[in-house]
This record gives sequence, structure tokens and C-alpha cells, in this order.
Amino acid sequence: MAPTLLEILKFNLQEREYPYFEDAELQLLLDSHNGDLAKASYKGCILKAAADDAMTVSGIKLESNRDYWLTLAETFKGEIVTTPSTGGYVTSRRRVDGC
Repeated sequence: MAPTLLEILKFNLQEREYPYFEDAELQLLLDSHNGDLAKASYKGCILKAAADDAMTVSGIKLESNRDYWLTLAETFKGEIVTTPSTGGYVTSRRRVDGC
């Protein structure tokens, strides 16, 4: 049986090891990005990075893993495909004079 988009998103965001989102929130991420796993994964990593989880307990400082999530987000950012038909930015045009 093939994994669902939600299961793949959970895997991409490492929800088993670093739980942060509820299933409904992950589904909302998928829905808001039209089922695009790369975009949803990128946004999920950015949201995890934005959560400041550094803390001090009994004089012991636990570092934030913000850089980890930002690095992981960059891997998904590279997988995002944008085209002009889906709202992407057009970076080149044909010259009117034909040159």
C-alpha cells in the first residue's frame, strides 16, 4: 500500500522524532499548497524553525535546533517547481524587435 501525502509529509518533517504538528495542521499545510509536498514540507520546516525551543533548565542550556530546520527547508525549497501558469515569476521575455 502506497503511503498517503499526509504520511509522506510527516516523514519529511520528521514528526515521529520531533513532533510539533497535529494531523489536522499537517493536512491544512497540504491543502493550502494544493497537495504540493515540496511546498508543504518547506513551509513546515520554516514553521518549526520559527518556534524558539531553546531553554534553560536548572542551569543547563538546551540549544535551539532552528538551524537544522532551516537547512532541511532549503532541501525542499530546491524541489519546488514554479511555472508561470501557477503563479511563478517570469524571469525572461522575448524581445519585441526579434533580437
